[in-house]
Amino acid sequence: MQSRAWLKQDHQFAPGKELFRSERRFVVWAYALSHSQLLLRAEQTPRAGHRRSHIDLLFKPVDALKTRMDYDGLAVRCATTEEHERILRETGHSAAYNRVFIIESGESLDYVVARAVGWQEDDGENHDPSALAFFVGATDPTRLLPSDLPIPWSAIQAAQMPD
Repeated sequence: MQSRAWLKQDHQFAPGKELFRSERRFVVWAYALSHSQLLLRAEQTPRAGHRRSHIDLLFKPVDALKTRMDYDGLAVRCATTEEHERILRETGHSAAYNRVFIIESGESLDYVVARAVGWQEDDGENHDPSALAFFVGATDPTRLLPSDLPIPWSAIQAAQMPD
């Protein structure tokens, strides 16, 4: 696997061609409707024999999708001609600028209708922003809230919890 790739040219896609594969666990890390971006991330794994790294997998711009929240291993491939036509018909999108990416994991087949896909593996921390796209670091409140709040963050969290 390349540690970084960005695929957007027609010659990079052929019906049924596998583009990316990993046995690691991926989760939906972020989806931004405003920028039509879907980011899946495999967090750092402390297992013996594995490099400490995370992998970001980005689809952009996304026109339609059917995904799960997490995948235990996955492969991304171009849809076959039949899958491509069926999914575009079901989602009401045209083939003009859309590619259909199939996400295979175990017995499930999900999809993302987008123009490009890319990935990057790096040594960043699990909650670091993606190097591929801008997303607010919503998982780390210290990135969103000023450090000089008059009350501690834990008190804000506790106040928002239902009784």
